[in-house]
Amino acid sequence: MDQYDELRLLRGACAASQTGAWYYRIGEDVVEWTQLLYDLFAVSQGAELTLEFALSFYLGESRQRVVEAVKSCLSEGKPWKLDVQCQSTEGRILWARTIGEAIQENGRIVALQGAFQDISREHAAVEERLCAQAELSFVFRTMPDGFFLLDRDWRFTFVNAAAEQMLRRDPTELVGENIWDEFPEACGTIFEDTYRAVRETGISRTFQAYFAPLEAWFEVSAHPAQTGVAVHFRNVTREVGEQRDLRLFRAAIDAMTSGAIILEQRPGDMNSWPVVYANASACRLWNSEERVLRGMTLHDLFAQAVCSPDLGQIGEDLVNSGLCNFEAQRPSSGRQMILDCVAVPLPGHGTEYGHAVILMDDVTEQRRVQDERHRSERLALVGQMAGGVSHDFNNLLAVILGNVELLELTTDPSEARILISEARDAVMRGKSLNDSLLAFAGKSKLTPQTADLGMFLQSVAPFVRRAIPSRIKLELAVDENLPPVLIDTAMAESCLLNVAINAREAIEGTGTIRLTLDAVECPHPSREEPQTWVRLSVQDTGCGIPQQMQEQVFEPFFTTRSVGQGSGLGLSRVRGYLEQIGGFVTLASAVEQGTTVAMYFPVAPVDTRIAEPMDQPVVVSPRKRLKALVVDDTLAVARVVARMLNTLGCDTLIASNGKEAREIIDRETGLDLLISDVVMPGESGLDLARAISRTYPNIRAALMSGYTQDEIRTDEGSEAITFLAKPVSRVQLQTFLESTRKSG
Repeated sequence: MDQYDELRLLRGACAASQTGAWYYRIGEDVVEWTQLLYDLFAVSQGAELTLEFALSFYLGESRQRVVEAVKSCLSEGKPWKLDVQCQSTEGRILWARTIGEAIQENGRIVALQGAFQDISREHAAVEERLCAQAELSFVFRTMPDGFFLLDRDWRFTFVNAAAEQMLRRDPTELVGENIWDEFPEACGTIFEDTYRAVRETGISRTFQAYFAPLEAWFEVSAHPAQTGVAVHFRNVTREVGEQRDLRLFRAAIDAMTSGAIILEQRPGDMNSWPVVYANASACRLWNSEERVLRGMTLHDLFAQAVCSPDLGQIGEDLVNSGLCNFEAQRPSSGRQMILDCVAVPLPGHGTEYGHAVILMDDVTEQRRVQDERHRSERLALVGQMAGGVSHDFNNLLAVILGNVELLELTTDPSEARILISEARDAVMRGKSLNDSLLAFAGKSKLTPQTADLGMFLQSVAPFVRRAIPSRIKLELAVDENLPPVLIDTAMAESCLLNVAINAREAIEGTGTIRLTLDAVECPHPSREEPQTWVRLSVQDTGCGIPQQMQEQVFEPFFTTRSVGQGSGLGLSRVRGYLEQIGGFVTLASAVEQGTTVAMYFPVAPVDTRIAEPMDQPVVVSPRKRLKALVVDDTLAVARVVARMLNTLGCDTLIASNGKEAREIIDRETGLDLLISDVVMPGESGLDLARAISRTYPNIRAALMSGYTQDEIRTDEGSEAITFLAKPVSRVQLQTFLESTRKSG
């Protein structure tokens, strides 16, 4: 082998063992490295290597040891071999073995040389082995289960602390002693038979047995060991008792009328959790056998059901709050079954739960009866209100009729204007009454507007009086100069009426309901900073509400009245409305002292109140005359609308239904407008307007109705159709004509 081959092999060996060489010339203070050291310390080949620079890579105590070794070698020629810790220029920490010796010439030390080996892996392996040994020893000594070792002569060689407690013997008394001598009651039992079988066969065995001297059940695992037999055991007396209790509990669960299923938590959302248990009632609800249900996931089980909230949200609620109530509707035997459900996590061995139970009750019939009762209560309430509302409408009709008849007789223009104004006001009051009824029936959309709550209360007070009997006195107290608020008038009337009716029902015999309106400064319940509110309080002298029930009165369907006396929807509706507009509601009550419900309305940031359109004069612009078709199955209404259109510069035609309207549209040319009632025999006005808008896009359509705009708009295609609320005024028609002329 020549020098080149030998050098190549040496370099390969150094690379394989991560070993490099170094050389230090004392007089020149220069350190020379082989390539491996440059790589280990991430130093470029051109760097200047001094002794101080070479020593800078050693860390802390390692640097001190190497420096002392170098000094001893320089002064005494003493070689060194040290395991030290280093850090490269890139921050990599490594363990290394450094070896150094002195080179002498003529008895004088002229240089140092040595080797440097990266032993990080070796050091880590040693550390891991030592840690593993320490960990294993620690585990055996501190594990909660008992553990002992027997040698081939059945002598104890090791007994951990848990075994000491369960066996009730000091390990120092047992180690070195024969197990059959120390525990003679185990001879000839499953304990001896199993231990001897494990030693003879080399196969591990597990069993459960009762050991009378210790009055305990044990679960034992025996394993072959190099020196004999290793025994791992634990006291399962409580588990055995729990298994007995579990059998009794399962019998009780199967006897429940509520359906119960247990789910096992798996990765992913709740949909993927499998059913691991279903009681007899759950099987009846699903008309299936338990073995079939156990093979399903929750998604399979509720595949045809509509859950509120959905299963994903239920899983999140279980993690966050530990409990979730939900409703599931699913088809069953040709009907829609309603299940009232509650999901509860079952605690596992750690802090997280591993299972969840869902309890289900079929409330289909209960809901049907409840809905019928609520419907009957609502009809009874509407019937009760009908007398008062009818009285108000008759008064309004009397005003309108009387003023119209007087108009026929008068020749005084100023008196005629007064009569017309009074008749118009009566019509608008009738419209307001209608809007209130629609709001009470839940048929109107929430449209908050800036309003004077004092004027609102004064205008709605007569309507409230109609809802309470004469034996109850109604009082009003309204502060002056209240700031404007944001309200939806129809919804506010509905809320006030609901609270007033609650107050009425709380008063037996004579009493007083006091409506108070004032401005207060206080914070919102969910915020800290105070602000100004306009407070509408309804105070009664009724029976009051017990303290324990006051937190529940705002829940839907909760009522303190007996069955058939109330739906429990009033205060829930009030709170929902106030929350929508940014307000809130409070309740104060004491038994036999009465109740006060206070509604807090937010002050409007900007006063946007404007005069009613009726107060503005109608000016007809001398523009191109439009041609309009008016469709209404009530001929008198169609004629009135047509006459108003004529005064606004329109030529008009009249039809009584959709069929006639289509015939006229196909026959006539130059039609610009279609104004139709919504509810008509045969084709509805909405369907007619949609069809005409598609076939004749140049004809603008408007719909007249006593219903709200949201009741007649059911899709995006109807957004282009103008809505005119009945009774239709001349100002509404003029606004519609002006917008038509601008768009044309």
